[in-house]
Parts: sequence; structure tokens; C-alpha cells
Amino acid sequence: MKDQESPALVLEKVSRSYGSLRALDAVSFVLYPGELVALLGENGAGKTTTLRLIAGLLSPDAGLIQGMGGRIAWGSKEMKQFMGYLPEDPFLYETLSGFEFLELVGALHRLPRSLCQQRAEQLLTRLNLREVAQRRIQSYSQGMRRRLALCSVLLHSPRLLLLDEPLNGLDLASVREVKLLLSELCAEGSAVLVSTHLLDVAERLCSRAIILSHGRVIADGALEELRRQASQGAEASLEAVFFALTASDHGVVHSES
Repeated sequence: MKDQESPALVLEKVSRSYGSLRALDAVSFVLYPGELVALLGENGAGKTTTLRLIAGLLSPDAGLIQGMGGRIAWGSKEMKQFMGYLPEDPFLYETLSGFEFLELVGALHRLPRSLCQQRAEQLLTRLNLREVAQRRIQSYSQGMRRRLALCSVLLHSPRLLLLDEPLNGLDLASVREVKLLLSELCAEGSAVLVSTHLLDVAERLCSRAIILSHGRVIADGALEELRRQASQGAEASLEAVFFALTASDHGVVHSES
């Protein structure tokens, strides 16, 4: 099926340096509609740089980034409408209410006011923020801020989601709701790339994992494939597989599925 549909995102040999530091080195991978993929790696592996490059906040030194099988060019207005990016530390306007902030985001995306308000109500209700929607953001807890930021990312119904540690600061009920929401979005055809340190959550939530080490993709595939490549047993956890692969780091491990 994947051979017959256009990928939602393509990275081909993308590299990025900060001075003499090579943050990403010829990173390549593909995301398809309906996939929920974990982007894994230790601190400094290149996860956040990868997401920022895709989001257009950084420019690659080399390589190609495309959306919808090349029909959407990287950095274009169409690409920004096509995707939603949640950084690890999102910026929120403290003096606005939660609802006012979503109205502002909707205006930036040029959503019709009625549609924006409808979407805002739906998302605020879904993420249990409706009761505080008229309060100023400066009064919100960390978990409330995180959920509001996620609402803002989903407001324009993006088909590609880039989420950097989306579960940070959330209580158990909110974690469960966000996981359900992401699964539903994928079932509807969205592609989701999630950077996380929570390997147990990634194992349960994602159908595939991309593992970065020192700016390179050292593994890309479903857990079953990664177990084989890491010479781990059929019951090995993603955590065991992750540490086996990053410890060896002797080359690229890639699933052809």
C-alpha cells in the first residue's frame, strides 16, 4: 500500500551543522499518511534539530525536505498550512485567555472566524480545558499550558504533526487523552512524528521508530524489525532494543518494509 500512496514527508540526506558541530549527518526517512512514528535518541542526538528543520525554523546545509510526495515544497506557505509543530517549550501569550490565544492562532492561519471558534471549542473540550478557556494563560498550570499548545497546533487540522515531547508535564488522564487523540488522527490519515524520551509510551503508541545517534539515523523500522537488527529476542522491549542499537552504533539499520 505504501508504494501506491504519496508520502506525507520525505527527508533525503539532510545535514545541518552549528559551527564545527555536525548536528545532523545525511538524515533520510519517509513518513506516510496514517503513520505514528517515534523519533528517538539520547540528548544531543539531533531530534529537536530534525523537527525544527522540517518545521522551517532552520535551514538545512544540504539535502531535501518535501511534503506530499514532492507536491509541497519545504518552507512554502502550503507546507506551513499542511503541518503543525509543537516545540518542547511552546510560546504562549500570557495575558490572553486560552480561547483568545486560539482565536489569534486561527487568524494567523486565516481560518474563518466561525470555523476557528468551532474548532477551538471542540479541542478545548476534548483536552479538558473548556472550564478555564476564559482565564488568562498566566494562571495556567504547566499541564494546562501544554494542552493549550497542542490545541493551537491542531486548530487548522494539519495533515502532518511534529510533536517534541508532547506528554511532558501532563497528568495520567491527560496523557491517556492525548494518546487516544493521536491514534484517532492517524486513523483519519494524518502522519505524526513524535520525539520522546518515554520509550514505554513510544512502544505502545507508535507503529515504527526512527533512532538517531550522533546526528545519524542508525535504525528505522517497526519494533519487530528492530529486535532482529539488534539481535534481541521476540519479547524484548523497545528500551532494550534502543540501548542495544545505540551502544553498538556501527552503521545504519534500516527496515525495507
